[in-house]
Amino acid sequence: MDMTVKIDVCVEMQNIHKFYGPVHALKGVDLKVRRGEVCVAIGPSGSGKSTLLRCINQLEHISTGRVFVKGELQGFTEEAGRFHRLSPGAIAAQRRMTGMVFQRFNLFPHMTALQNVMEGPAHVRGWPKARAETKAQELLRRVGLDGFAGRYPGQLSGGQQQRVAIARALAMEPEVMLFDEPTSALDPELVGEVLDVIKDLALSGITMVVVTHEIGFAREVGNHLVFMDQGAVVEEGHPRDVLANPRNPRTTAFLSKVL
Repeated sequence: MDMTVKIDVCVEMQNIHKFYGPVHALKGVDLKVRRGEVCVAIGPSGSGKSTLLRCINQLEHISTGRVFVKGELQGFTEEAGRFHRLSPGAIAAQRRMTGMVFQRFNLFPHMTALQNVMEGPAHVRGWPKARAETKAQELLRRVGLDGFAGRYPGQLSGGQQQRVAIARALAMEPEVMLFDEPTSALDPELVGEVLDVIKDLALSGITMVVVTHEIGFAREVGNHLVFMDQGAVVEEGHPRDVLANPRNPRTTAFLSKVL
């Protein structure tokens, strides 16, 4: 790989395999996500989409293969073809390059929206409280929650909680944002407000990998679509091309059920 490609590629997965005991969850996945790209992963439940995200940000350890973020090998050092796992502290430092938004919001219930967003910058990055608070207020405004800073998660709707979770991930200033079915736990009338925030982030040029069942969102916002089935990337390309003219029978069968 030449140097210009390395600079342009934000996330690269090379021949990734992941086993859970006898279950082969990822089967030789190769993926490149370029800087500023919105990569959308679709596919049936159990196809490996969420596992793929969790391997990018090291919530799961890969079984074989290599993951790079901004050209940096994740989880290991490699010397003379041998891999040596990094310490937990070094892995935690690498994980700051990725911001993860989960299906469930995972907010601290005893903290206000503002405190939830401040937590990472203040206690992980060591920012002064005033700087962390200013950043948190700015991000709450960005996700449409100006005026909600003092509310606790239990006082917020599901869509509002998910927007706080997005602000919290952004507060760490990651290189890439990872979204694991961010609307699947929401009531239908709340889905749009979260997708609108993600669309706004996409327009700002943030690199993203989004696992979703929202095919309309994939078509409208994504510029790289990955269809996964049975732990493998079966087909990929521009969303409009793949959705309109799938080439693989497995993609065709899936889309016939969801479109």
